[in-house]
Amino acid sequence: MRGKQKAKRLKRTPVDCGDLWGWQCADVAVSMDWEKLQRAFDTLTSPPLWANKLSFQKVASALPLECLDSGLDGSASKLSIWAATSRSDPSGSSFKSSPSFLVSSAIAMQESAATGRGWYARAPLDAGVMLLVERPVVAVLDGEWRDECWAECGSSDSAALGIELARCHSASLALLLSGFHPQEGAATNGADSDEEDEPMLKAAMKEAVDNAWKQADISKAAQSRLEDVVRLNSLGFYTNSEQLCHHDNFAALTGNGLFSLASGFNHSCEPSVQRYSLGDLTMFVTNRPVEAGAELCISYIESELLCAPKSLRSQSLNRDFVCACSRCKAEGSLSDDASAGRRNFMRVDSQVQAKLALLPPQERVKAVAAALQGHLDEGEEEPEEEEPVEDEAGAVGSDHHSVTEQPGARGPETAATAATTATVVLLGKDAQELRVVQALALMQMEDWQGALQVWRQNAAFTCHHCPPFDEALVVYAMQAALCNAQIAPRGGAAGIDYVHLAVEAHRRAFGADNFVWRYAKEVAESRASPETKDAFRRAAKEQVPRSRPFTEVVRDWCFKEDEVPPAFQCFS
Repeated sequence: MRGKQKAKRLKRTPVDCGDLWGWQCADVAVSMDWEKLQRAFDTLTSPPLWANKLSFQKVASALPLECLDSGLDGSASKLSIWAATSRSDPSGSSFKSSPSFLVSSAIAMQESAATGRGWYARAPLDAGVMLLVERPVVAVLDGEWRDECWAECGSSDSAALGIELARCHSASLALLLSGFHPQEGAATNGADSDEEDEPMLKAAMKEAVDNAWKQADISKAAQSRLEDVVRLNSLGFYTNSEQLCHHDNFAALTGNGLFSLASGFNHSCEPSVQRYSLGDLTMFVTNRPVEAGAELCISYIESELLCAPKSLRSQSLNRDFVCACSRCKAEGSLSDDASAGRRNFMRVDSQVQAKLALLPPQERVKAVAAALQGHLDEGEEEPEEEEPVEDEAGAVGSDHHSVTEQPGARGPETAATAATTATVVLLGKDAQELRVVQALALMQMEDWQGALQVWRQNAAFTCHHCPPFDEALVVYAMQAALCNAQIAPRGGAAGIDYVHLAVEAHRRAFGADNFVWRYAKEVAESRASPETKDAFRRAAKEQVPRSRPFTEVVRDWCFKEDEVPPAFQCFS
């Protein structure tokens, strides 16, 4: 199978970027042909074994990006990729190919002495405004290279995309990428590295990348720069990644790509834009009001990590720059509980979740409750200690521990104590994962009240520690609505309309009114009764999303003070 896969890649022709174009629209969400796209997506993912032998080319050809006729009355205009990135068109576009993007006329790409090129608002923007929909110029699905011997190396995704870039390399693609960071001759912090990678596998990965670039016939310096372009500009795309059903239903559509327009979004720890994907198409939506002239930024790290201390955000960012957003400047270089002394992080990865899934639901609930109190698995072999890694705040590196139900009381710790002892840190991101496992187990036990309380805790964390209208809030509201309906079929408990909260959060987070369609699989796979799910669908279809400030949305959740989990916890 691996041999066939390599042969297929070698046959690919170079990408012609000379005629890349798209639509510039006053309202991207309204101009986009959602009905045609959704119908095509359902056609792609409906057949049995649809994910077998799936490729990026198959996905890209199956999912149309089109502008509705209603947008062609002067409110939408054709725009070459060169004009969209404020560059001169080398040959003049004929606009004969299929469009690769829809971009809002309310934003413009500009150069800044501090951050380089970036996207800026031309006019005031509200939350929930779709700014851009784009198909990557070069991309590869994870499934296309996961059987390579080097697939488990730390930088394998960059290597796979680099190989794809080498095989698609052309003069027009080189010209398009010439505007990407880093510029030729610019210094970077070097390639991704992972000390845990086996030397033999790292060597095999490097050989695969070098062999691919030999076919492109470019200089070593040009190859090195393009490898940096991939490492520093690539974006992953994940279909319905916020949904609990993602792994079993949509993971095959996960990939990594280079986006010509989206690469202009710089990072901020207080982002004003969030993104989501449908196949290889990625949408960028504002999550808060933006003033005219303000830069539009995304987060390069997971939203649940944005509430972590600055030192940990910096380590997770792992780019060739130090974040200088307003939040990082305000925090300065002060130390904190999670970055003082030796840190042992409780890591809730896929292996831990798989182990928890094997437990009966009652034991699973107890195991998660213990883990949330900082209890480690004393029956497992301790991981090897990592060397301390200094960061700009003077913090040291970390060890990682898995979580389970073993007893052994731990109490929250102060910064003074943490500085002299080994501290177990439970980040909010991992606590959220644990609570999801706990809530699902409670639903399996038909403890709807208990599950509702856990979903509310997750929603409270998201509302208080994540950017506004984070996509996860939609999931928690939907699950809370189903649990609440199981408890009170004839009326919502405490007068909270969770269905409306779910639909409203979806409209603001995703910029489109297609909640019922996007969440069809998530609702179908819930453990709620068929009657409850039918009632939920009917109620969701009747909702008319409002455009309210985020503070009003949070107010309607009626959170109690003890329902809001901390951003992170330290245990002795």
